[in-house]
Parts: sequence; C-alpha cells; structure tokens
Amino acid sequence: MSFTTIRRIYAHAGLQSFVEASGGLFVVGFLVTQGLSPSFALASFALVLLSRFALRAAVLPLAHAYGLRTVLLLGVVIRAGSYIMLPFVSGLGPMLVAFILVSGLGSVLYWTGYHAYVSAAGSNAEMGRQVSIQQAVTATVGIVAPVAGGLLLGWAGAMVGFTIIASIQLLAGLPLLGAPNPTINPQSRADPDIVRFGRRIYFAEGLQSGCSNVVWNLALFVTLGQSFENFGGALALAGLGAAAGSLLIGRMIDGGRTTHSLALAYGLGAIVIGIKALAWSTALPALVATALGALVAPMLATAMLSPLYAMAQRSQCTLRFNMATEGGWDLGCSVAALVAAIILGTGFGYTLPILLGLGAIAAIWRGLMQWYRQPDTA
Repeated sequence: MSFTTIRRIYAHAGLQSFVEASGGLFVVGFLVTQGLSPSFALASFALVLLSRFALRAAVLPLAHAYGLRTVLLLGVVIRAGSYIMLPFVSGLGPMLVAFILVSGLGSVLYWTGYHAYVSAAGSNAEMGRQVSIQQAVTATVGIVAPVAGGLLLGWAGAMVGFTIIASIQLLAGLPLLGAPNPTINPQSRADPDIVRFGRRIYFAEGLQSGCSNVVWNLALFVTLGQSFENFGGALALAGLGAAAGSLLIGRMIDGGRTTHSLALAYGLGAIVIGIKALAWSTALPALVATALGALVAPMLATAMLSPLYAMAQRSQCTLRFNMATEGGWDLGCSVAALVAAIILGTGFGYTLPILLGLGAIAAIWRGLMQWYRQPDTA
C-alpha cells in the first residue's frame, strides 16, 4: 500500500489513542464507582476479553464479504455504542451483561481488523519505524487525553463524558474512509507454525499487559481516591516521556540492533513491574512508577509489534494470523484479571498480581529472541 495509506493510519491512530486514553483507561475504575468491588470490576473486564475470544470467528466471513477496512470501521461504530451504554451500568445486572457483550464484539472487530490492516499496509523493511511512529503518536496524545477524560467524567458527568468520547470514536474512522480496502482470499491459509509461535507471544503479552496495565491502573485509581481528575492527571504527567522511548526502540529495530532493543525494552519493563509492585499503595511513589511505566510502555509495544507484524506478513494471511494470535492475548489478559480478582477478593493487595507480569516479560523476551535468531529473520 502507498505512503498515503500509512499516513491515514497515523491519523486514525492519533484519534483512536485519544479515545483509549480519555475513555478506555477509565472503564474499570468507572465500574468501581458504579458499585462494583475491584474484584468484580476486574472480573467484568475479563469477561469482555473472553467474549472477544468467543466472538472472533465472526470476523472472517465479514472480511471475506466486505474487506478488512470495513471490519475495522464496523468495530469503530460498535465500540462507540459501548461507550454510550456505560453510564447506564449500575452494579451487577442486565446492563452490565449487555455492555460486556457489545464491548467485546466491538473490540474484537476493531483490534483484529486494525492489526491485520496495519500488517498488510506496512513495509517490512521499515516496520520498526512505522510502528514506533504510531506509538509516538499514541504517547503524544496520551499527554492531553487523560486530563480531558478525567475532567469530562469528573465535572461533566458520565453521560456527557462518555457521549463525547463515543463521538470522537466515530471521528477516528474518518481518515480511513478513503483508504484501500484489502480483501481476503477465502482459500488462503496462515502458516500454522508461525501462528503457533505468534500465539504464544501474544498470550504472554496479554498476561503482561493485564498485570502491569489493567491491574496497575485500578490500583492507581484506588490509591488516588477514586478521583477521575487525579487519575487522568497522573496518566497525563506520565505521558511526557513516552514518545522518546518509542522512537528510540523503532530506530534500533530497523537498524538491525534487534537484540539490543529487546534487552533494553524488556529489561526496563521488568524493573518497572518490580517498582509498581512496591509503590502502588502510596500516592507519590505510585505517580513515579506510573511515569516510568509510561516511558517503557511504547518501547515494549514497538519491540513486540514490529516482529509480530512481520510474522503476520510472512504467514501469508494477515487476517487469519491475527485472528488466531489475538485470541492468545485475550486469554492471557483475562487470566491476569481473573487471578487478580481472586487475590483481591481474598483480602490481599495488588503486589502479587502485578509481580505475575515478570514471568510474562521473560516469556516474551525469550520468544522474540528465538524469532530474531532465525536466519531468514535476521
């Protein structure tokens, strides 16, 4: 695909990042303010992920009939609807169940379509730079968006706040309206060996993300007094150094220093998880840990997504690769959320659930090192 398509993806990524940082990051905390305990809020999030796992088979016939871009845009619309549903969730009940199903369907269509689309659009020779630019855009937006989300939800209220966020979610689809719409050959099949390899890495990444992001964000929200404004301000402050980390790691990948980039990203990732496990209970140390995590997060994402997009291209069918492997992410992240819910429900704190991410970090590093050591990959 053309450079124009890549620029459309960058524009979409900026708007989508605003939605995630001003709305998506607040969902679990919002469920707590609506009467759910932290354990039930995490369990509800895990059910969203498990519903995605169950609904993922719906992606393939839609992509066959209407193309990848259409699947992605349909996910955008349904996700917007899920945000509008959130203000009506009040504790355990039918509305929570409906939100879980709608959110799961929108997410599986969007993220599977997005990663397959980017895999098809990107240049393998410059994948590190292209992914790092997307992460830099995400990090830059992440400086402003959390403050906006915190103010919207804290001052304007959930109804106004989530309606505005849903509107921005719809706007995120506009840059892609004129982009190519790749079709999927019904006869194509993804290489099973590459799929299995990618699925293991995605599972470990889901586990890592669940421990160091989902569980951590809930711990931070509780520590900051369940204040949307304080939580949004903390995330915005953390975003100041994130863009530099993503650009650094992308240049290292494209420059052939892949093992150095992995050692840097995942070494720092392990250190940050250890700091978060110790710092979550006190506001100031938690803010410092959040800032460090924001610096490392785009480095981890770029280090992982660059080879995964390359795997998708090499598998011969980017959609089937992403359908199979993203199911691994859903399972890994839901395991992290459910284990944390059980631990919190028994009266323990957030330290152990966060530390579980260390095993996931080690598994991702080992898997990616194996990938880069293959002669044709190097």
